[in-house]
Parts: sequence; structure tokens; C-alpha cells
Amino acid sequence: MPTEPLRCAGALIVDDDGRLLLQRRSPERSLFPNAWDIGGGHLEPGETAVAALRSIGR
Repeated sequence: MPTEPLRCAGALIVDDDGRLLLQRRSPERSLFPNAWDIGGGHLEPGETAVAALRSIGR
């Protein structure tokens, strides 16, 4: 069992009209397949939360 905590980041992205950006998880995901979710994910070793969020959609 890992001793380090799992680090992740997520963001609520709202446009000027107040609309919220959501993404649909892949149907192949083991946890919450095909569910709506906010953008984000796990951080790589040494990666900051801001850097991880900047890479969403790339």
C-alpha cells in the first residue's frame, strides 16, 4: 500500500455568461465511467497543481 498521499487537482471553469465547463469521463474508466466531471486529474511527481490544470485538454 502506498505511503504517499495521492495528489490531484481540479478546476471549476466558468465563462463570462456563467456557464460551467464539464467533461464526460470515458466509458472505459474503472471509477465513475461515463459520468460528468470537472477538469483535472492526478499530479505527476514534482508537478504543481497550477501546471497540471494548465495542461487540461492538451
